[in-house]
Amino acid sequence: MRRHLLTIALSLLCLSAMADDGQTVIIGGQTVEKTVNKITFDGDVITLHFKEGGTQDVDMGDMDVTIAFQLDPSAIGKVEVNAPKSNKIYNLRGQYMGTNLGMLPAGPYIVNGKKVIKK
Repeated sequence: MRRHLLTIALSLLCLSAMADDGQTVIIGGQTVEKTVNKITFDGDVITLHFKEGGTQDVDMGDMDVTIAFQLDPSAIGKVEVNAPKSNKIYNLRGQYMGTNLGMLPAGPYIVNGKKVIKK
């Protein structure tokens, strides 16, 4: 259970580090002054990868690891999806039918991820 909670906390820490938000990492009573941008696990050993370069290994069995962070929900400015439209046409079985709807018989089709009915 402790490991699962630590994994969730460390995952959220990565999100925080990517947003350049405040974080505090305390290992064995010592505060780590660097920004952690990646965390890996190997058994009971945690490897902290720092934004400035370098790593630090910590054995979870030897000492307590405390991670605190503050998320800023406004850190994500804008999400854009730039998926090009392919104009590929598929039937309802997922079979590729071509790119020209005018050449196909009447019926339902999937065009650019949307259902279309040709009459």
